Amino acid sequence: MLPSITGEFGIVQPPELRAGQDGKPWAKVRGVAKDRKYNSNTSEWEDGEPCYLDIVCGGKMAENLIESVVVGDCILVSGTLTQREWESADGKKQKAYSLRAKEIAVSLRYAPAPTQKSRQDQLQPQQPNNEAPSAGMSPF
Repeated sequence: MLPSITGEFGIVQPPELRAGQDGKPWAKVRGVAKDRKYNSNTSEWEDGEPCYLDIVCGGKMAENLIESVVVGDCILVSGTLTQREWESADGKKQKAYSLRAKEIAVSLRYAPAPTQKSRQDQLQPQQPNNEAPSAGMSPF
């Protein structure tokens, strides 16, 4: 069994939505993770070698991913590393790794990411709260 991993990935290609043989949606997005190290000799941060992975998910998460992220966004992913093997046209064995996501979240480190739910809540009229707050307590 391959390991479960959690990591931060920058999106480098637009997400793709497809349908499986069973008709259920699945999505793939290409992400890159880089190690950053502080070089005490130059007093600067340096990027390490990039690690590119396809991040895949299915069902409602796939549909939500397509509507929620674009190239340049930073996402946090937790899932299982998977390996696929095939033989190329010239007979060479090939391997590719991907991350099958169990959870995906948009990072808030660089920009806000309002959710659809919060937008809908803002559009709906709020029910008045007739309860007085306790002394010294804010209603928020």
